[in-house]
Amino acid sequence: MKSIVSMIAVAAAVATLGARAEDDDLLDALDSLTDDETPSATSASTTAESDAGEAVDSDDSTAGEAVGDESGEAADGEEGEEGSAPQKQQPKLFHLLPFCRSLEGQAEILIPGKQEWQPIEEGKYYPLGATYRTIGATTLLKIDFGPESSVSVAGEARFRTRRQELGERSRALELVDGTISVKLPNQIVNGSFSVCAPGFTVTNMVGESVFTYKTTGDGDEATVRCVTQKLTVVGPHFTAPAMRAANEIKIRTTQDHLMTGLYGSRGDVVIRLDQGIVANKDFGTGVITNEPKYLDWKLSPQTAVRIHRANIPHSKSGRQAVTVMTFDANGALHNRCAFADNMVEVNSGELGPTSKKEREELAKRAAEIARQQEAAGKAAETRDAEVTEEEAEEE
Repeated sequence: MKSIVSMIAVAAAVATLGARAEDDDLLDALDSLTDDETPSATSASTTAESDAGEAVDSDDSTAGEAVGDESGEAADGEEGEEGSAPQKQQPKLFHLLPFCRSLEGQAEILIPGKQEWQPIEEGKYYPLGATYRTIGATTLLKIDFGPESSVSVAGEARFRTRRQELGERSRALELVDGTISVKLPNQIVNGSFSVCAPGFTVTNMVGESVFTYKTTGDGDEATVRCVTQKLTVVGPHFTAPAMRAANEIKIRTTQDHLMTGLYGSRGDVVIRLDQGIVANKDFGTGVITNEPKYLDWKLSPQTAVRIHRANIPHSKSGRQAVTVMTFDANGALHNRCAFADNMVEVNSGELGPTSKKEREELAKRAAEIARQQEAAGKAAETRDAEVTEEEAEEE
């Protein structure tokens, strides 16, 4: 009963705007919920709403703590083998809710379900799913997600936190505008924190990193910089598996997501590029298997990658025709590969044609394939219509 009353008190206090850290009883309740309380099980598909009471209800006995290693963690009070000391509990990775550590200047928050922006105050917890914005070039804002996990803003910027599913131990941010800095502990578990934008997601983050994001007339532009340690960038048809300290790349995405441009800025970043599906034959057994093919390209300053996509007509699975090109610092084309998603039959292979005649032949081939697919799609629609008519006549 005491547990339920504590949870309701926390929910009521935070739902209006946020919980004040100066309220010792409330702060203790927030901290203890992640360690001592075990709310009843609820559907894992439910998400945390603007009302922080739901965010609290979404917690379980381990929420807000680092994911344990493969061997798991010892429960409170559980002892190891006879004669051995109890295992030490891992430190808490995230607070139950984001917390405004400091604010200089003016900043506002838009809480989910609300229509008006409200001033951010130091020492308050705020619900997940909220949007933050700073006002003025001299504003400094720091939001703590955990004892060693924080997001800092200097100047004008916007970002939002992601609503969490019940029992989820990770945290995520969505870039909206401006520059934000993220600081995470060196011992963080891979996948515990991520930053996303419409054209890519940054995951496996460790240490410090900086992100700049802005919308343009036909899409958006972003700069991803790994200040210390490492991070991974994942996007459609490309991956930067391991950016290291002082590495920086720029990513441009069109509004329709049919073009992605990757540009080297600082350091050498290895980009793994999709090259479609290829058929490999085992000459010993004669078995043919379809396997994905990749190109590793070193994205150095002034080098670039361009990925163009086109939606395949009448493709029920949403397949796209993709062209991947790499360019050196002088702007010369180095690699070109054209393919269709998950279609081994349509793949130009590495280092495609460069002469005008060969380009024209490739264009004719692509047009012919498109016509064949369109004809096949229409034929399938005709067959479906005929079957429907026959069934109707039989009835």
